[in-house]
Amino acid sequence: MIPNQDTYCEIDPHTVDQWGIPVLRFHFKWSEHEIRQAKDMQETFKAIVETMGGTYKTRTPIDGPHAFGIEAGGKIIHEVGTARMGADPKASVLNGYCQTHDVKNLFVMDGAALVTNPDKNPTLTIMALAWRASEYLLEQARQGSL
Repeated sequence: MIPNQDTYCEIDPHTVDQWGIPVLRFHFKWSEHEIRQAKDMQETFKAIVETMGGTYKTRTPIDGPHAFGIEAGGKIIHEVGTARMGADPKASVLNGYCQTHDVKNLFVMDGAALVTNPDKNPTLTIMALAWRASEYLLEQARQGSL
């Protein structure tokens, strides 16, 4: 998914968790880029099946929330992003060790640091980043920097 202005999260002004802390509210919308990609994918699958002599039986809607087989955000793939990793605090939330630029003892060790996802399972990348961040966190704690 290409980042777009209609897909973001914010602090929910009305809902809190069991400890009274405001929760995140997510806004999500596929753009025309993803819909066109899904359409091309379906057309390519159909062409391959028919070229091989088969009958393409998949029928997907051509518009609406499930156009060309697209599901709602978070339903079938691993969503990532919302806490961009980078060197510039003006353009990112986390440094290269998944540590927030503004709160030195806050580390975000999940898929939030990834700015995009190639539609593959990000679990091993997330685990590698978390391991690296954990080693860094431990070293910083040993040095008294946290």
